[in-house]
Amino acid sequence: MFLLVVSQVATPAKAATNHNGADFTTSASVTNGPDFKHSNTVNVEYDLSFGSTPIHAGDTITLDFPENLKGKTPGDTFDVTDEDGTVIGKAVVSDKGVVITMNDALENKTNAKLKLILATQYRYEDTGEKDVVFPLENGGSSTSQINIVSNEANLSKKGTLQNDGTIKWTILVNRRELEMKNLDVTDTIGANQEMIHGLTVSKGTWQNTTTYQREKPALTEGTDYDVTYNDKGFDLSFKDTVNDMIVVDYYTKVTDPELIHSGYKFRNNAVMTWGGGTSGGKNSEEANGKVSSSTGNSGSGSGDVNETEEPGVDTDEDTGTGTTDTDGGTETDEEEEAREQEENKEAEAKKEAAKEAAKKQAAKKAKAAAKKAKPAVAKATATENPGSTTKTTNTKLPQTNDQGSLRGVVGGILVLATLGASVIVRRHF
Repeated sequence: MFLLVVSQVATPAKAATNHNGADFTTSASVTNGPDFKHSNTVNVEYDLSFGSTPIHAGDTITLDFPENLKGKTPGDTFDVTDEDGTVIGKAVVSDKGVVITMNDALENKTNAKLKLILATQYRYEDTGEKDVVFPLENGGSSTSQINIVSNEANLSKKGTLQNDGTIKWTILVNRRELEMKNLDVTDTIGANQEMIHGLTVSKGTWQNTTTYQREKPALTEGTDYDVTYNDKGFDLSFKDTVNDMIVVDYYTKVTDPELIHSGYKFRNNAVMTWGGGTSGGKNSEEANGKVSSSTGNSGSGSGDVNETEEPGVDTDEDTGTGTTDTDGGTETDEEEEAREQEENKEAEAKKEAAKEAAKKQAAKKAKAAAKKAKPAVAKATATENPGSTTKTTNTKLPQTNDQGSLRGVVGGILVLATLGASVIVRRHF
């Protein structure tokens, strides 16, 4: 008599893998500068290649910023999509880096490549030339040099979009805490906004190089200052000599709600004048503010499909304002025009690159189809023989010297792409 015992054991689900981005980084550098104020945007670019390492649903890719840089928009989240707009992962920016959580869109695909461009800022309060060191694969490193300079601006402003369809504008007046007699501030709002009457005017105290605190209680209209409103903004006049930094907060209403999430740039202008009287002509300084829904972080990409090898088939072996002043200066009209012209040139270049990539991809597919049409000796699959990656060790990468043309670009671009082709999608803000 025989007793047959059959047992069934459930196969445990594969645990998600946390990939250290540095282990796959082939190159990294600062792409603008080299001169930065503490609150300026430092754009960093990474290239990663995963080779035969598969990317599964739930896997995360963690990439840390260099030790002396910090994320400019901590908490920002954005979708990573392929060329068809399908979401393949979600990314979250923090103070220390970015974490991308992948879904199942890249299952059975290898040879993924990642291009990441993110907005950062210098982390500390000192000045001078600094080395920004990026760790690379196989223990290598890449170093970019930046130069941190003091902010000499005495007037600045920034805007923050609110959830109720309004914009909060903050003006920092007399940032350098000079003695200012007959101080006046004239503010002019841009297109597609309406002025909401009511200002909050406070004295401000610097906590460190880029962070300030409003003193309470706020100053009193009619006692400390007078304000006159008009269709395009307001005029603010101080009754006594001002020796402190002044923080002015107010709101505008967006008149076309469809613009709020379109990436449209809402603009604002402030002019500060002081002096005059018996001492001669007045002094003046101007600041331009802007805000949009875009944070500068976005992404797109794809990967190679792993085909099952069949006898006689030649498989393809070819292998992406609270209390902190983050404005920190102004951008002149000339600088803005030069920057936007450069951005337009870059956009045209990216379009041409995308067209060329599409041609190469079409040719690749045609070649693969032709190979499948005739018998051939079987070769290793892409998974078994993915091709090599490039090792870069201790390389000091060049960066542009055109700070004016790239200032204000707060952005990040994420690309997962097939070998030989990368598609970059840029969101302006």
